[in-house]
Amino acid sequence: MRPRLLATVLWVVALLCAPGLARASDADAVIRQFNDRVLEVMKAGQKLGFKGRVEKYRAIVGDVYDMTSITKAMLGPSASKLAVEEFQKLQDAYSEFSAATYAAQFDDWEGERLEVGETRPSTAGAQIVQSWIAPKTGEPTQIDYVMREAQGNWRIVDVLYDGTVSQVAVRRSEFGSIFRAKGIVGLLETIQKQTVSLEKK
Repeated sequence: MRPRLLATVLWVVALLCAPGLARASDADAVIRQFNDRVLEVMKAGQKLGFKGRVEKYRAIVGDVYDMTSITKAMLGPSASKLAVEEFQKLQDAYSEFSAATYAAQFDDWEGERLEVGETRPSTAGAQIVQSWIAPKTGEPTQIDYVMREAQGNWRIVDVLYDGTVSQVAVRRSEFGSIFRAKGIVGLLETIQKQTVSLEKK
């Protein structure tokens, strides 16, 4: 191979492998790994107990979800009114609430399969990864993940139930009204109470 051609080939390979140029297919891989980790917790769910599951899901959520973007989107324009310390408290509280929600809802394994389908482009460079929770018997539930890439890593920025219902939009409607009525203190208290109540479900 001629030197100039070889140099061109090597340059293209290096470009394709650069960490900052994550391919859309990498978003699919992130969800497959995420599903595998969730299944591991489900299979050990009863042995772990609620607090043990929360600990496991706390790590999983922290690794895969972009909680900063989600917290901002969840509060909408009101997020810009918060001091740095207030925003961090809100993000921490919502992260814990998310881990507790997984611990309550994905608490045991009864033969379910977590399946991944096609990935399709969304707005502003985001990708939507199709996914289903398929029970041992009965109809599967569609849960799609909206993924956005930053610094070579794909992370979840929203979840679409039944492929259409945005979790961020639902939380914005719920928590946004609480913030407007009770401020950040009231919102934090509400999220913390909801987190505690999940253990009883």
